[in-house]
Amino acid sequence: MQPFNYYLKHSLLMMVTLLLAGCEPEAQGPDDYYDNDNFTVKLAAEKIIGHGQYQQKVQSGDEINVDVQVQSATPLRELRITKTVDLKVDPSFGTGGTMVVNATEASLNYTFSYTPTVDDVDRLVGFNFAAVNAAGESEVSDLTVMVTLSPQDNLPRKRWALTSVYHVNADEEAIKECEKDNAMLLNADGTIEITYGSDTGTGDCLFDGFNVYTGWSLSEDEKQFIRTYYGIFSPATVVTEVFEVETLTVDKLVLKQVQDLSAFGLSTEETFLFTYIATPR
Repeated sequence: MQPFNYYLKHSLLMMVTLLLAGCEPEAQGPDDYYDNDNFTVKLAAEKIIGHGQYQQKVQSGDEINVDVQVQSATPLRELRITKTVDLKVDPSFGTGGTMVVNATEASLNYTFSYTPTVDDVDRLVGFNFAAVNAAGESEVSDLTVMVTLSPQDNLPRKRWALTSVYHVNADEEAIKECEKDNAMLLNADGTIEITYGSDTGTGDCLFDGFNVYTGWSLSEDEKQFIRTYYGIFSPATVVTEVFEVETLTVDKLVLKQVQDLSAFGLSTEETFLFTYIATPR
């Protein structure tokens, strides 16, 4: 879904919520809107206007943990949590879209956990928390989860154009003219493609393509970027390159590498910063 459609749908939902809210009695306080003191379902999330309406912002791949507090004048029977995507029940969640938490006391404290995927990005993801007590009464609250793409999940969705090779020791730009059309394609399956553009195979880029890049990965803490390759004349020897991640956003990737250039009259620790800018894949 395109971002425009997502926000349009979200705006329409908010309009419906506000219209419904106009039929409710006035709020009793700044944090609790229209709660029945004898039966409440409260979430530890950002409260928005409307009866039992909450929201949470998160990036794909980052787990959310929301504390749910239910209070009833009579013993509870269960808490039913239903997931919807674009206002339709998501059957892949729980059993047919709903998971059930059993309860027997008049109060329930439950921590709801969910890890959004890239499939949730720019979608209207919602969770309905419906508590039912032994008397058959019910009370509900709704959580809207606004999922944006994490920088890590964004990596395979872009073409990463090399724009700078900065030599820190010399305090100068070191990118070669023929490298300015180079780029990386980081595939979701962990494979990698290095494209050299039309300016390749001659001059400073005579040896472009002599190394065949085979894979890439990002450490769990997102502090290291790893590439593997082999030389065309020694395919059995796999070389692993490790870069320190200086910057990682959805638009920019800066990698730091320390190289031993003593064979060229420089030091054993020459530091370079490689800057890549996200472009359409």
